[in-house]
Amino acid sequence: MTKPILRPATADDAMAIARLHAASWIIAYRGLLSDEYLDNDLAGERIAYWSKKIPLLSEREFIILATDGQDHAAGFIAVMDQPEIGYSALVDNLHVRPDLKGQGIGKSLMQQAARVLLNSGRTSYYLWVLNGNDPACRFYESIGGVAADETTVHFGGKDVKATRYVWETFDKVLQ
Repeated sequence: MTKPILRPATADDAMAIARLHAASWIIAYRGLLSDEYLDNDLAGERIAYWSKKIPLLSEREFIILATDGQDHAAGFIAVMDQPEIGYSALVDNLHVRPDLKGQGIGKSLMQQAARVLLNSGRTSYYLWVLNGNDPACRFYESIGGVAADETTVHFGGKDVKATRYVWETFDKVLQ
């Protein structure tokens, strides 16, 4: 794929975002979450989630959609106004279509989110990664993310550990 086209997501994008989100989870979380959860209408659950969430975003929250040249969803990032322990915002979701991983889409989305945050006076972000999602951890570390702390979350029908990755500045992600 050529360089993705990045644009703000709208409520009309909820279905495409949800399908991409479900496809990403099914691959990334296989073995980490229960097969029953991943195989039981995850796409339908994500459609309901994003259809409700997108219209409720505050003016300080945003979703950026990466598309190919034909406006098909290639990835997305959702950033929430949830400052915590000194970090300006939460990267709530970052997903790239599984067949397009490794092509720079995730990095482009993280960079664009950093630019949007900088334009609003915010200088850092954080996110949570399920332990065992090693490809995600390697990706975040490659763009300057630092593992900071850990928690246990109830997700997908079971308790799982998650690690917080932080960016105190956007210097490395914007390189």
